[in-house]
Amino acid sequence: MGKEIDNQNKIAEYRNPNAPLEERIQDLLQRMTLQEKVRQMDQYFGTDLVDRAHPEQHNCADRGADIVWERVEQTIGSLGVGCIHDLYGTPDINNELQKYAVERTRLGIPILFSEEALHGLGRPGCSIFPQQITLAATWNPDLVYRVGRSIAAETRCCGIHEVFSPVIDLARDARWGRLEETYGEDTYLSSRMAVAMVKGLQGEDISSSDSVIAEVKHFSAYGIAEGGLNCAPVRLGPHEHESCFMPVFEAAFKEAGAINAMNSYSSIDGIPCVSNSALLTGVLRNRWKMKGFVRADMCSIVRLYDTHGTAHSPEDAIRQAIEAGVDMQYYDFSHEFYQESIIKMVRDGVMKMETIDLAVSRILRVKFLLGLFENPYTDPASYEKAMRCEKHGQITLQAARDGICLLKNKGGLLPLKKDLGSIAVIGPNADEARLGDYTPVVEGFKPVTVLEGIRKVVGAHTNVEYVRGVGVLEEEILPFPSGWLRTPEGNDGLTGEYFDSRDFTGRPVMVRNDEKIQFSWVFTRPSELLTKNSYTVRWTGKLVPDKAFKGWIGTRSYDSMRLWIDDMLLIDGWGLYANSSRSIPVVLEQGREYSVRLEYLKDANGAQVFFGLCDKSDEIAQAVEAARNAQVAIMVLGDSDETSGENMDRSDLCLPGRQLELLKRVYETGTPVVLVLQNGRPLSLTWELENIPAILEAWFGGEKGGQAVAEVLFGDVNPAGRLPVSFPKSVGQLPVNYNRKPGGGIKYVEEDWAPLFPFGYGLSYTSFCYDSLVIDPPCISAKGKCTIKLEIENIGHMAGDEVVQLYIHQRCSSTVRPLKELKGFQRIGLKPGEKRTVSFTLGSKELKVLNSRFRWAVEPGIYDVMLGSNSADVRLAGTLEVV
Repeated sequence: MGKEIDNQNKIAEYRNPNAPLEERIQDLLQRMTLQEKVRQMDQYFGTDLVDRAHPEQHNCADRGADIVWERVEQTIGSLGVGCIHDLYGTPDINNELQKYAVERTRLGIPILFSEEALHGLGRPGCSIFPQQITLAATWNPDLVYRVGRSIAAETRCCGIHEVFSPVIDLARDARWGRLEETYGEDTYLSSRMAVAMVKGLQGEDISSSDSVIAEVKHFSAYGIAEGGLNCAPVRLGPHEHESCFMPVFEAAFKEAGAINAMNSYSSIDGIPCVSNSALLTGVLRNRWKMKGFVRADMCSIVRLYDTHGTAHSPEDAIRQAIEAGVDMQYYDFSHEFYQESIIKMVRDGVMKMETIDLAVSRILRVKFLLGLFENPYTDPASYEKAMRCEKHGQITLQAARDGICLLKNKGGLLPLKKDLGSIAVIGPNADEARLGDYTPVVEGFKPVTVLEGIRKVVGAHTNVEYVRGVGVLEEEILPFPSGWLRTPEGNDGLTGEYFDSRDFTGRPVMVRNDEKIQFSWVFTRPSELLTKNSYTVRWTGKLVPDKAFKGWIGTRSYDSMRLWIDDMLLIDGWGLYANSSRSIPVVLEQGREYSVRLEYLKDANGAQVFFGLCDKSDEIAQAVEAARNAQVAIMVLGDSDETSGENMDRSDLCLPGRQLELLKRVYETGTPVVLVLQNGRPLSLTWELENIPAILEAWFGGEKGGQAVAEVLFGDVNPAGRLPVSFPKSVGQLPVNYNRKPGGGIKYVEEDWAPLFPFGYGLSYTSFCYDSLVIDPPCISAKGKCTIKLEIENIGHMAGDEVVQLYIHQRCSSTVRPLKELKGFQRIGLKPGEKRTVSFTLGSKELKVLNSRFRWAVEPGIYDVMLGSNSADVRLAGTLEVV
């Protein structure tokens, strides 16, 4: 059944690898029924087809996953499917499902397997590279390219063809939780990183065994949502949007050749991106000639109906999105509703068949470009060669090293000596590997923590004492010990009833045993049977402690939750403005059975659903004592996955929880303090900068981040990371990006508008001298080019890297321009006393401006040319005239 034969018993044209691509697409398209077409426009859960542990619990036994062939025959049938996501299976599993699609469907159209791979494939056991904000801090596109190649190799060897990556939104509001996923605040830096990552993922040949399709996101302007709140509307004028935000995506598509895109949740100036044909068709397809398709971000289509209010029905939302240029849904609706709605609208004349054909042709084109019709299977032997190989381990370590930013080093406290007698390592992030969201599930290895890294680096006679001190948050929810929760049948866990309604009405669409209530339902839903954006879950069972317990139990969610113990309502966080992140004191008797009823409503698009014991441990006194007895205290503070990541938006940018209190108490001992930060967003570190002698920004450094931090602390590595985003003094300064436009005041009653740490900032253990600036020629035409040359010398006593940054300012323009704009950078390594000439080119690409008539042009006039170590530290300056 897999080969369509024409009347002359010849192979169909779409199966001819030598035929022109567009002819193959059209030949296949004209053979397809409407049902087969809409199947290609849909995305399916991996759990539709296999049995495995709940993926949202990050406890996947994927190597033991079993294909349920009855489900396969029912789901794929003879019609095929467009895409399978959230499978995370072995190459063998993907090959078996692919074989079914190729050999047992009517037309033999291969499946597109797609997964998350922001900084490593989300499958258990894959390499965990540093988060994207850490990669941006390297200011090293070549290294980012190598990270992309590594991710692609590990992804494709699993039988996966496409990744939802990279995130290339500009991040200009530090409150936004997803800032960690971006390349920072600057158009030029982000575009260089985006191009490097896309080229790394897609390689030279997208059909090769070590390349995957990049689906860049979120188109467009997702990173500047109102109030810093995820998915919120964007208030952005068309000129700012076109001149600052769009060039990053343009570079990804036109320069790097990104094939697919994912739309933004937000509306821009009142127009939802998911139904904006000017963006999805006019820009992506007509202007930038994007080859592939647009996938709707999860539930963004249904938001046209239930959030934006621009569609009068769910069916109308589907129509608006597809006509605007969206080609595939992402679990917005059940497969039956989505597909039947499209078929009915076409048959009723509400939608044109040509619109469906256009969407399907884009999806088919991707499958042809991948070579899936000729080579649909993955060689299982490639898995052993690529997965977590030594080369990838070295790349993730180098990226972690290169992304570390030294923010302060008063008196040369760093690097520390390895033969110190005693070191106190303190803080909630010291013995926890903070990796960031969309992180591959750790399986078969343990990421290196800062504590482990320090213990491996220091001398054999150095005593390293560790004290946690406090949690990242004041109250942290930990899972109940095994066996404490029991279903009515006596199994571990609670019985979960999942309702496709906001009020538990109707029969549950799914009933299952949940061993622990530790979920993240931002990236996916518990089941594709839950078709609505809001749904409810009720868990019931018994709490049976195996020992007496006096402490706290609690819930944590940004959605609604409420808890009954023995039919008494103890936590009531029901309603949008109620507090579901609460804990209560309890005294539990050993062996006694307590009835439990826990209810949840997804109503605020929260990221977590936690129920467990509440850790309120206070070890500040022990931390103070450890610091007092040590020669130096290394404080490892910052964020966790409860304070940074998708839907982890903040209204305050100080250290979360009681961490600042812990830091102050340790500082008061008089022991020298080194502050190491592992965080996903800029923090307001005003007290810290004034009082702590050494501060190291390590971001989320991947699986070897702890080793990299230790190497920097003790001088094996000279730090050279530079901030890809400005740090504010307070949240009230936002936005504080360096390239704000002039025209207003520069002082508040409380403080000025200058950032605490400027964009591009970072110190070194050595010093560099800038000299001998040459601008040649000093006057060019609008189409001309000039060369900028300068000499950089390492005048210190240690080898190190300097990141030379080139900024320009157009003195007089038809539109308001920033006082500085990054237009070039180079990261170079120099030995002590070594001198090197660094060159840049300025031409129309760097000098063009979107003028008052909305046209890109190089305008005549005087341009200030500035070179330095960061946006606020100009070492050399000159002028360039354009005539």
